[in-house]
Amino acid sequence: MHIKKFLFLTVLVALALTSLAPAAIAAPPLQSAVACEQEVIVQNDDWLSKIAEKVYGDVLAYPAIADATNAKNAEDSSFAKIDNVDVIETGWKLCIPSPADAEALLARSLAAPDVTVSPAAPTGQQVGRLVLATTTSTQDSGLLDVILPDFETRYAADVEVIAVGTGQAIELGRNCDADVVLVHARSQEEAFVNDGAGINRQDVMYNDFVILGPAADPAGIKGMTDAGAAFLKIAETQSPFISRGDNSGTHTKEQSIWTASGLTLIEAADVDPTKPYKRPEGDWYQSVGQGMGAVLTIANEQQAYTLSDRATFLARQLEGTELEILVEGDSRLFNPYGVIEVNPEKCPAVNAAGAQAFVEWLTSLETQTLISQFGVDQFGQSLFIPDSEAWNAAKPQ
Repeated sequence: MHIKKFLFLTVLVALALTSLAPAAIAAPPLQSAVACEQEVIVQNDDWLSKIAEKVYGDVLAYPAIADATNAKNAEDSSFAKIDNVDVIETGWKLCIPSPADAEALLARSLAAPDVTVSPAAPTGQQVGRLVLATTTSTQDSGLLDVILPDFETRYAADVEVIAVGTGQAIELGRNCDADVVLVHARSQEEAFVNDGAGINRQDVMYNDFVILGPAADPAGIKGMTDAGAAFLKIAETQSPFISRGDNSGTHTKEQSIWTASGLTLIEAADVDPTKPYKRPEGDWYQSVGQGMGAVLTIANEQQAYTLSDRATFLARQLEGTELEILVEGDSRLFNPYGVIEVNPEKCPAVNAAGAQAFVEWLTSLETQTLISQFGVDQFGQSLFIPDSEAWNAAKPQ
């Protein structure tokens, strides 16, 4: 599995590179074998950005630690293999590269293959109707509107998009009501595949979550880089917080941050009463059971805090919002997306050939390039960062 990288915002990467090596913005060439300036054993309350801040004085340098550790794991299994930068376990051994090597690794996170996207032309394969169950962020951000016409033209396809929370999208797959799912909650994705309901999960792209709130910031969290501590301050001040409460990928991430905050939580019913979840107690916390776009609207109206994926928030800014990004940069806010075919052995009527074609198209270099360009004209940055196996393999070394 390829190493995930979070620093997709050019300005954030530039800041990280500047703090690591102020006199040399251009990254030096990385040696073929990464050397560990230190070896660190993960403690109970550690996470990658916290370790990066301790070592380099910069929370944004954590992808370099992940890259270096995975490089060492390839030759020495005593080092951890970090598949997701938002999850590390107590007792893992990490490789801490020198500031110069860390700078080079961070610079490589900006590398992209040199790919020319050919004009969409029919391939001769007739996919027909294909049901895509996906998270609301891919729809609300506008990504699907931009890239799906390419697939439909190339494969004579008619894609029906069902945009719901990740949990609901996966349930549509389980119930044979979708052919393919595109979601962002790794634990739920793995369960979907492990029980045989889904097959051929592939990494597609990533962005990050951000904690939003009003400019007045009554909880005083602006500028914090510890998402758990920020949530705790929101709870302690009983500042209004809007939760999706819908078993989506965003809701799953939110629950993990509340757990990390150390706050005592209570059990509550989800949109699916058979799947209760943990939440803070009090009227200041509102679970609305809505998609990301609706939650942003409610939070803006009530001048409340909420958790959002960055892409949907930036897209919503075009429509006007008073909410601001107050907390970002914590490695635990990493947000990867995966695509999974519904298993035709479980669902004989599924459009298996269409689902396979969709996965191959979505993870191809040309489509990954389309993803890398999405949002650049409007925001000066891509709203999603490509992460398929083909994309990472084609990056310049």
